[in-house]
Amino acid sequence: MARYKVWDKVSDIYTPGRDKETGRSRWSAQEYIHKFIPWAASPEAIVIVESGPINGATVWEYYKAKEHFRRLGANITDDMTVEQVLAAIEEFEDNPPNSGESTAEERIAAALEAQVLLAMPTVNDDDPEEEI
Repeated sequence: MARYKVWDKVSDIYTPGRDKETGRSRWSAQEYIHKFIPWAASPEAIVIVESGPINGATVWEYYKAKEHFRRLGANITDDMTVEQVLAAIEEFEDNPPNSGESTAEERIAAALEAQVLLAMPTVNDDDPEEEI
């Protein structure tokens, strides 16, 4: 099942938490638009939500999300359909490019190198002639 979908602006929105003022987590489309995302009332706005039962955990404006993920490196082109873009975003989230973080192997090598350095004998600063 896809992680994201285009919201029809008719279905209820279920949020992961409760609203502080009302204690609610279920909203009609009109209530949700009015209270949280008034920009969605525009007929041109394409609203992206999560496709699971708690669909209000993620709410994006499609064009902004598309550009954001494209800048991050997602494989998104201008000729893609909305569904293809959402699939590309999901693929990017599941398999992000190397963000400069070290691999497990690099971290293990660094830890072993640190152990070797810590195990090496040191020079006694009080006796500069002491041999290692």
